Amino acid sequence: RSGMFTVNDFGVNYLIQSLPFGGVKESGFGRFAGPEGLRACCLERSIVKDRIWGVRTTIPGAINYPIEAKKGLPFGMSLVKMFYSESLWEKLMGIFGLIKHG
Repeated sequence: RSGMFTVNDFGVNYLIQSLPFGGVKESGFGRFAGPEGLRACCLERSIVKDRIWGVRTTIPGAINYPIEAKKGLPFGMSLVKMFYSESLWEKLMGIFGLIKHG
């Protein structure tokens, strides 16, 4: 039993904000946010499959195990800056940080 499932990928379930997020039994904490609060009693599964044959998303080397602290932390901070900054300039700085630390 699983709460989320991804084919040939990692972490995309969290990046697709319209999908339910959470787990079942001991592996999760239930569902949250909007309509998912009403669906908390249902068992839904998210299945993500790459659309383009032969193209796979891999874990970036900076955050792959074992994680190098000198590259991993700045890479993660740049990733957050790119996705969650409000200004275009900060988003661009996040992209440059990903290139620099990736």
